[in-house]
Amino acid sequence: MVARSKEAKALGLKMGEPFFKIRTFIEKHDVSVFSSNYTLYGEFSHRLSLAISSLAPAVEAYSCDESFVRLDGLPEPLKDVAKAIQTRVLLWTALPVGIGLGHTKTLAKAAQHASKVWKAKTGGVVDLRSKEAVEWLLRRMPVEEVWGVGRRMKDNLQPLGITTAWELAQCDPRVLGKKFSVVLERTIRELNG
Repeated sequence: MVARSKEAKALGLKMGEPFFKIRTFIEKHDVSVFSSNYTLYGEFSHRLSLAISSLAPAVEAYSCDESFVRLDGLPEPLKDVAKAIQTRVLLWTALPVGIGLGHTKTLAKAAQHASKVWKAKTGGVVDLRSKEAVEWLLRRMPVEEVWGVGRRMKDNLQPLGITTAWELAQCDPRVLGKKFSVVLERTIRELNG
């Protein structure tokens, strides 16, 4: 399994799971399955990059469908720039995208996550550049939704009383870095801007 709809996720289907292991489950739940078309994905990824880079000078492709964009030097309000990027991507690819603005990659990913969760309220763009916005979101964000944390680390953090992104952000990064990993230390630092 290389991609899942929200319905497939709700059923508990996991990324990377071989088809032969989940075939019976898929048939039982009447799940539609489609073959991968990497040529098509590559074309859409290229169009996505072109659409973004036509409006923003520094684009770092993170995956075939995600990018980090530096917006330094672009005119405020940056939310308008993000909306313009969102509109152009939709026009050039027919793909709706969520955009998150943040002072670090981790905060940008948190904002992007919120842009999907609360799409109706946010219009698919969330700006996490103020301390108030960061606190509001991180208090509501389960720790496992933080970029780089995931379910396994959640199981290590919960016994420490850390269940939200906000609680993680309040931890001493050096202490948890030594206990778990330098990656978690960096994540905590990024959650704090």
